[in-house]
Amino acid sequence: MSNRKLGRILLSVVVLNTAVVSTLVDWNASHLFNPEWHPHARFHDVAMLWLLASMSVVALWLLWRRSREPYISTLVATLVPVLFWLPFFFTTALVPGTSLNADPNEALPQLLGITIYPNVVVAAINEILAGVGFWLYQRNRSELQEAP
Repeated sequence: MSNRKLGRILLSVVVLNTAVVSTLVDWNASHLFNPEWHPHARFHDVAMLWLLASMSVVALWLLWRRSREPYISTLVATLVPVLFWLPFFFTTALVPGTSLNADPNEALPQLLGITIYPNVVVAAINEILAGVGFWLYQRNRSELQEAP
């Protein structure tokens, strides 16, 4: 299997994982159907999930279509999951009062006294896999001059 194909497959897995996991995590009583959530916050979550699902479809199309500019298509497709997961690393510093933990009563794991947030771990894994997938795809850049 070529690096290009392996990179596209890995990126496809990251894009699908991003859309499916995010929907599964939010479409439940801890998020969208949480009676403590303000109705407008629920609206924004549904809008975000719709945008993520739609952009994921576009990303998959960009990854697998024939293109005269496959590097640009792959870069844009890679940015969909990368930009989605990026705020998990800075939002709590940017907006005081936000939390990475949906349930304040949930005990989170600790490592050397540092709280480990499972959603940040998932974000980091997806960011790394997207980077590896993009790197594999564009590794032999001269191959990218022709359509896939």
